[in-house]
Amino acid sequence: MAERDALEGREMRSAELLRVARWMLLAVAAPVVWAQDAATTPAAAAGASASPAAATASVSSAAAAPAVAKTGGAAAVKERTTAIRFSRENPVLGLPLGSSTTRAHCSADGTAFYDLASSGAAAGQDLYGISPVGGVKHVLRKLPIDYSHVQVRDFFVGDRQMVTLLEADKRNEGSSSRDTDYFLSLEDEAGDMSGLAQMSVRFKPVKVARFGSGDVLVLGWDEGNQLPVLAMVKEDGTVRRFIDLDAAKPRAARNASGDAVKSETEAVKQERATLESLEGATFVANGSDVLLTYPGSTKPIVVLSASGEERLVPIAIPYGYVLNDVLVSSGSGTLVARVKDADDRTKPVAADGAAKPPKMRLIEYLAYGGARLQEFTFDKPLISDVTCAPNSSLVAMFYDTIPGADHDASNAGAATNSATQLVVATSRR
Repeated sequence: MAERDALEGREMRSAELLRVARWMLLAVAAPVVWAQDAATTPAAAAGASASPAAATASVSSAAAAPAVAKTGGAAAVKERTTAIRFSRENPVLGLPLGSSTTRAHCSADGTAFYDLASSGAAAGQDLYGISPVGGVKHVLRKLPIDYSHVQVRDFFVGDRQMVTLLEADKRNEGSSSRDTDYFLSLEDEAGDMSGLAQMSVRFKPVKVARFGSGDVLVLGWDEGNQLPVLAMVKEDGTVRRFIDLDAAKPRAARNASGDAVKSETEAVKQERATLESLEGATFVANGSDVLLTYPGSTKPIVVLSASGEERLVPIAIPYGYVLNDVLVSSGSGTLVARVKDADDRTKPVAADGAAKPPKMRLIEYLAYGGARLQEFTFDKPLISDVTCAPNSSLVAMFYDTIPGADHDASNAGAATNSATQLVVATSRR
């Protein structure tokens, strides 16, 4: 099975490189100035140009969808709709019964890791990874001791590395007060190397990501100055350096509009960031880079490298939609994102009382410039069931009826009869 996985991985990487090269050739051959969406209102198309705000200033509100920038002579690619089919359904065996798979944290090879302790809940040690062929791996997370309560604040899977942000409380004897400390629990995908480091920072950590080098990217909040902070932290929990996200702002404004900006004030409308708005941001692995995204908005994506370099990608979100999330991918020149109806924020309820999923679309973008390449359509599963976009494929995890998939109570016995089973399936893109 390992040899088959390795062969499929090489085939997918080769196909991905060929596919990206084809898109780039099309871009060079077709110098088209494009608008964001055919449904964009004339007033919006004529009166607005993209002016992405700086990451530390624009995270606070889900602004109206910006008009897509004209490329100023740069080529654009015509979008297409691609019908795909998820096949190769493999039953998932070995996952504990009753485990929740509602929030996948994917690695670049398509393995989806699940933290059975959700954000804000009491931290547990168990992490489970499900490969694209249905194999399950169990990884133990290190937790601090001598604390009355430890909870998960964030969990991230990156380039062969994982990190959990832990908040630990210790009550002071003879007092109602308590001390709060923050820890980084560090593991690799195989579970062979793990560590625990208490953070030594003067700000409140909110979100974390980890590079292949081992360094941890921390998005936090300076409570004294009421400002957001982005820092590169070493594996021992100390700060290596701080990152100024404002550095990408003027350059991104020029790239988006095609014209040099006169001043930063004219290029970017400042917004006041809040602690609550930072908690809504999400880090996403993209090859060796990390993306800082803002679900529920049309803000540009911030691409961060291990060296601290950054750039903004104002992806062309269709008119009337906002970003739901960006799927983890191998970082081979494209991004795959889910977008959802901007008006669908009230969680409509079906006749049986269950909440209806929001209307979503799955779209692939150029990683440079943010142009839409293609939109994926399929009958099964739901768009919300797609977990990862490794190499030139898509991976989905959902429940389906599989012949001979009835197993004993341990979820690891021999198959007997047809039953509803958690499966993982893939599709080429």
